[in-house]
Amino acid sequence: MIPRIIHQTWKTHEVPERFQAWSKTWRHLNPGWEYRLWSDRDLLEFVAAEYPGFLELFCSYSQGVQRADAARYMLLHHFGGLYADIDTECRQSLASLEAETRVVLAEEPRTHWKPSSEPRGLPYFLFNGVMASPAGHPFWPFLLERMRDARHARDVLDSTGPCLLTACQIAYPRPADIRVEGPMLFNPVDVHGAWSDGDRSTCLAVHHWAGTWWNPGKRSWLGTKKNSVLKRVYRARAALTEGKKGVDPAQVRAAICAEALSRDLPTGNNISILVPVRDASQHIERFIRSVEALDWPKDRIKLVFCEGDSKDDSFARLSSAAVRLKADFRDVIVFQSPSGLKIDRSRRSHRKVQRVRRAALAKARNALIDRGVDDTDDWALWIDVDVWRFPEDIVSTLLEAKARIVVPDCVTIPDGPSFDQNSFLTMPVIRDYRYYRMIYDGLFQPPSHYWHRRHLSDLRHSDRVPLDSVGGTMLLVDAALHRGGLRFPEQPYDDLIETEAFGRLARDVGVTPIGLPRVQIMHVPW
Repeated sequence: MIPRIIHQTWKTHEVPERFQAWSKTWRHLNPGWEYRLWSDRDLLEFVAAEYPGFLELFCSYSQGVQRADAARYMLLHHFGGLYADIDTECRQSLASLEAETRVVLAEEPRTHWKPSSEPRGLPYFLFNGVMASPAGHPFWPFLLERMRDARHARDVLDSTGPCLLTACQIAYPRPADIRVEGPMLFNPVDVHGAWSDGDRSTCLAVHHWAGTWWNPGKRSWLGTKKNSVLKRVYRARAALTEGKKGVDPAQVRAAICAEALSRDLPTGNNISILVPVRDASQHIERFIRSVEALDWPKDRIKLVFCEGDSKDDSFARLSSAAVRLKADFRDVIVFQSPSGLKIDRSRRSHRKVQRVRRAALAKARNALIDRGVDDTDDWALWIDVDVWRFPEDIVSTLLEAKARIVVPDCVTIPDGPSFDQNSFLTMPVIRDYRYYRMIYDGLFQPPSHYWHRRHLSDLRHSDRVPLDSVGGTMLLVDAALHRGGLRFPEQPYDDLIETEAFGRLARDVGVTPIGLPRVQIMHVPW
């Protein structure tokens, strides 16, 4: 059962005056409970002594709130009891929790769900500011391992905070061991001061949102005026950029067959593996060996290679390999589709060439659809030729997601940050002057690790997440969608192009791409 211990943490043992009254309520209303205040130094010593396997991770966090989050989970596992943030107030005795044998968690107010949990595909949003648990409960080791997996997440919510907690509670294999209550139990008041619906007599605690690590802030009148002026300036600059117009989103969406969009998942097992190739001579043989090692029946696999603009012998190597492969696979197709594009590879990431470079990639992908996807195909599996390692059962793993568009996480280092940053979900963002400042040549080109995008390595607390955009290093698509007109835009669509625009277009027509953050494939590290 839950032991009678209350844990709170602060930077030192000197609690600021503004928190002292709230802190005293926990002791005043629960005189039979032990009270422990842990300083940052206490937590460091505790983790080193009791959880040495997590000490490196604990010390690697760049923000104090991450260490405070991680430590509270360890405290509840090691000692049990109740953890409470320093800016929470106890409203009544905790006696009702003493006989509980489960972990006790409460939701955040519903007004917090839309900006935080909904974009990540989480059905609700749990509060980690007040939690109760028996000592030694197995949920906490489960969470700590996922916390280790989420170490590259840039947002505290994902690395150690409420999104991690929520995703782990959902994925935990014994859900009956966790009691999840509405916000009225521990956190009935939202950040704006509004109370949640419910019986207030059941409220055990209130969170006062003192902003010990985060504060929403308010934009001043001058800041609002500045944004308005700069937004007009940057929108005008974007409109004047050569080739800005792109395509009419309404026309693109209307061109997709409604019947293809409304179909159920394919029931057949025929896969068409589609591979764009350019200057890939050194990768071809190894790539083919990886495909041959797949545990999927070869008579169900068609291989389709599109070579274009290579300066090496890629086409000759593919043509030679095709002769041998045709005896084993359902079919093998090798063709050329030159774009005439000449770009110095050392400058391929420069923003000035992105539109023409990625338009050429989209053209090659669409040529692969035209030549490689027909009525005999149930699924199209896109794989880049320089993806050098993937599990033998990757086809089955992607199909088990039960989605019409699925992507794994492509990395160059095992468990490292995402390499394919075209797979992302977009957090709520106002298209203010900052957005339009990042449009160049008709494309939205933010810096790497743009804050409002969450890549798959940011979301490893979850088994699956909805995406707004997909990358093409590996991408599984219901072949009916391609046959029905869902292609890779060769002109900007909503300021995106190629695979990014494909993912956005799919979501706009009602087919949400699914990302698998905990399924990894490896790209060559250059």
